[in-house]
Amino acid sequence: MITALLLAVFLFLAAVASHLAILGVGHRILDRRRDTLAKLAVSLLVLASHFIVAILFAAGFWLGAQWGLGGFDKAPSMDWMDYFYFSLINVTTLGLGDIYPTEHLRVLAGVEALTGFALISCSAQLFWTMMQKGEKA
Repeated sequence: MITALLLAVFLFLAAVASHLAILGVGHRILDRRRDTLAKLAVSLLVLASHFIVAILFAAGFWLGAQWGLGGFDKAPSMDWMDYFYFSLINVTTLGLGDIYPTEHLRVLAGVEALTGFALISCSAQLFWTMMQKGEKA
């Protein structure tokens, strides 16, 4: 359980650091330009950032499974796309339930959902700023 918690904290910090760095780039773009092309570029940055977070957690789930922290209830085995798919639906807090973690990997899933909720809020703030200021486009 301690290993799963340490992995979850590491992934949380890596996810937040990368997301904030990418959002910072978005803010700098918006400080220079407010046209439609700049807003679309920032939107793509936000999407890429959320994909990066999902990839980080997917790698964490794979690593946790390799370390024997748990597995996934899916037959017959998980491949990279399954880890990414689970991470993506989990980080968005959608949680479809067709794949779900077992044992200590459930802790990682919970931390990922909390991380996703927090980072989606940060992204929403950037979109609010982008739409509120400089309605030139």
